[in-house]
This record gives sequence, structure tokens and C-alpha cells, in this order.
Amino acid sequence: MYEKVVYGFKHQLTLVRKGDNDTIFRPTAADAVKVVLSKLSWYMPHVTPNLQEKLALYKTVESKSSLPVGYRMIQCESIPVPQTRNFTWRLSVKSGSEKPRWIIVAFQTDKSGDQQHNPSIFDHCNLTNMFVMLNSRRYPEIEYDDTNFTQQKFSRIYGDAAAFRTKFYNVEELISFPNITPSDYKELFPMFVFDVTKQSEKLKNSVTDIQIKAQFSTNVAANTEAFAVVISDKSLIFRGFNDVKCH
Repeated sequence: MYEKVVYGFKHQLTLVRKGDNDTIFRPTAADAVKVVLSKLSWYMPHVTPNLQEKLALYKTVESKSSLPVGYRMIQCESIPVPQTRNFTWRLSVKSGSEKPRWIIVAFQTDKSGDQQHNPSIFDHCNLTNMFVMLNSRRYPEIEYDDTNFTQQKFSRIYGDAAAFRTKFYNVEELISFPNITPSDYKELFPMFVFDVTKQSEKLKNSVTDIQIKAQFSTNVAANTEAFAVVISDKSLIFRGFNDVKCH
């Protein structure tokens, strides 16, 4: 998303449909159902400047000035998790020349492709420790090695997840608090949020190698899948009408 007025630039929205079984949760006794998409609306605000601003905009367009347009790019990737206690995952998402700012990881056991299992609920899988490697630097620097969901030891991980909205939207904690209790976090939404915003900007033009390393107290159950969402800062440089450069 970006907050800029764009003129003479084409926008395109591409949707990739997934199976109905991953979007529906139904009781066991109910018949199988499917999603029917009959209408799609895309809200695109239009701005009509006054005469003074319109003249200034025309001068900017005619001069072919370089205008930066910053936005956040969100990429999601998933992979099956082997039945082991140690799991390493090198993400194949393209971070480009910009650094990722947030990485959110979650696990889900035996909830894919079945309408009788709720696909919006995740599992902690008895995780004991997890960290992210960006090239040679790890996040967080202090390990979550005291994590034990069975013994209710997950306050640090829960705190980082609860603080995400406050940091991401830069609003007060009382306004942005997610209203997810520690019990609900453990049983329903154990998502692991890694704040990787503090990076050396000297290396911003290099491609980032992203690895996720996790340890579990027991072997991960069969049919477990890992999900990772990478949120990165991106920018476009507009030069005139048609010359657009990505950064």
C-alpha cells in the first residue's frame, strides 16, 4: 500500500484462487459446500486537485521529475515440516534490494484440504525455540530458549506478537492491543513475530538470505505445514509518465 497521488500509471490486481476446502469450516454432519465468487469490487480513490495544485502538478509532470513512491510488499510462503525436533527453512521469497522489516511464522497440523478442520486455527507444535537469520545476523539476539507451552512459558513470544500492531502502525498500545488473551494465543493463534526493522542500511542494496530455525520438545506431528509472511519496505521511482524504476 502507498499514500501517493498517481497519474498515468496502470494498476492491475491479480487473484489466484485456492481450493474450497481451505476456505470453509463446516460441521461434520453438514454437506460439503463451495465458495462462489460472483462479484468483486476494488476501491480506488480519485483525487481532483484545485486549479493551483493542478498547475503545480502539471509542471512536475512536464519536468519529468523523479518522484519516490514507498509501499509495503507482503509475501507469503509455506512448506511441509518433517517429523523432527529441529527444523531449518530457507525462504525463497524475493526480498530484492530492500530489507524485510517483519517476519511472521506459524505452524498448522492436519488442517489443510479438509472442511471439517478450521483452517484459521494454528498450532504451537511444542515449540521451544525459534529465530530468524538474515544473512549472518540473527533475530532476536537473545534466544527464546525458555519457551515451553506445556508449562505455560511463552510470555516473551506472546509479548512480541501482541506488540506487533503497536510497532507496525505506530499507535498507542491501548488502541492497538490485539485483545488476544495468552490462553487464546496458545490454543488458537500461536504466531511468532520477528521484528527485523533494526538493520544496517549500508547493505540495503544487497539481496537478503532469510533462514528460519526452530526447535521442538517432541517430533513435529505428521501433516504439519509452516507458513511465513515477510513484510518488506519497497519503493518505486517515477520518472515522467512511463519510466518506472523499482527499489
